[in-house]
Amino acid sequence: MSRANIFFTSGYRLYGDVDVAALQESYAVIVGAVEKFQHGLRFQAQNDYAWCEAEGEGLTLGLRECDDVDTAFGELCRESLSFHGEQRHCPMSLTLLRNRHDARDVILAQTCEHTYVDARGAESVLNLIVDHYNATLRGDGAAASAALAAARNMSTLSGHDMAGLLAGAGHDRDANLAHLQAYPVADAGQFAIQPGQVPDLLEQYQRQRFAPLVRYHDIASLLQACRAQYPEVTQNSVVCAALAKGVHDINVAQRGVASGHTVSFKMLSDLLAPSMRAQYCGNYIAFVPVSVDGSLPMAELAKAIHDRIRHFKESQLDLTIFKLTEEAVDAALVGQEAVTDPLAFVVTNWNNYRFLGDEEYLHGCRSVRHQSGVNIAPKDALGAGLVNRPVMVINMSAKLELCLSFFPSLRAQEENLAVADAIGAVFAQHDATA
Repeated sequence: MSRANIFFTSGYRLYGDVDVAALQESYAVIVGAVEKFQHGLRFQAQNDYAWCEAEGEGLTLGLRECDDVDTAFGELCRESLSFHGEQRHCPMSLTLLRNRHDARDVILAQTCEHTYVDARGAESVLNLIVDHYNATLRGDGAAASAALAAARNMSTLSGHDMAGLLAGAGHDRDANLAHLQAYPVADAGQFAIQPGQVPDLLEQYQRQRFAPLVRYHDIASLLQACRAQYPEVTQNSVVCAALAKGVHDINVAQRGVASGHTVSFKMLSDLLAPSMRAQYCGNYIAFVPVSVDGSLPMAELAKAIHDRIRHFKESQLDLTIFKLTEEAVDAALVGQEAVTDPLAFVVTNWNNYRFLGDEEYLHGCRSVRHQSGVNIAPKDALGAGLVNRPVMVINMSAKLELCLSFFPSLRAQEENLAVADAIGAVFAQHDATA
């Protein structure tokens, strides 16, 4: 993650009055209490690195007055690479974007360096900031102290130690390895960038800066249609079905691939239950291959993806992949397979279920929308190899609104735009027939 140099931003659109001074205090207190954030990574090689104490410039809440908070959010994501580095140490920053024409219209933007924490871990820390802020404004000293204590209790286990902690009695490594070797994967549209192309593309990419590509979709009609046939499918499975269908359709329409081909992608799997997320801060995720026939009807696609997720969670296939990654780090092999895997795209889900389930997530504010944006600046070909195909982020908001954002493309932003349009056409088709 360090070499990929990923900065990800979660935006929480709110409407209400925010006490800026209290939010600054809660941010500084909670983030300052998380031990991992007080360290920096000394990198020599992927199997030779260490965490060392680091000094920051102080944790200051950013406040930006703007004409349009969504435009300002895009600009913030574009600038996020400057938040860390060149003697700056800020693994997790917090910025309040406030509409100068309506001070109650705000986005609370949390930007994190992926080297330190994954999106689910970032969410856990933000929830503690919110808990501390809410308790402070409500005069609940005990709750504020509890939030601070929880931040102080967050620790980081090495990947090997975490894998040992997570392995259940039914975890069968050999069976999972055999499954991975036999599992069919294909990238018929050749979205994955091959190793020989990476250095030149990286040099070209480093001369640019991108605002996030973000699209919003109403998934209600598609979800209803899929659940009419398979009530058990999740929102995530239905959205991923739309992504796979969009890639299938663009392959057929623009890349000369016959209909009915396999679409393979990597899906992020969170290894930790919420109770463990409250205790451990780090990157505890695995990317699991998922393959489907892209020509299937949407309900069948969603069901196939749903069943695949159940399989890799029940078999702990995701844990096996996580352990394989740790072993590859030890052998200095990370990145070699990632750049050659025939997988068309990567998808990750950043849903904050606390935010989704609470109309007043932040005291005095109505929860409106969860959105996201990512910026990357790979430090070398190793880091670029981890983001060498379209990478998409799912954020759900209330009323079944999907925010779909894309990592910047190493090859061409037009490629991401084409994929986004194809996915949009899938949702539009189902809206039209609902």
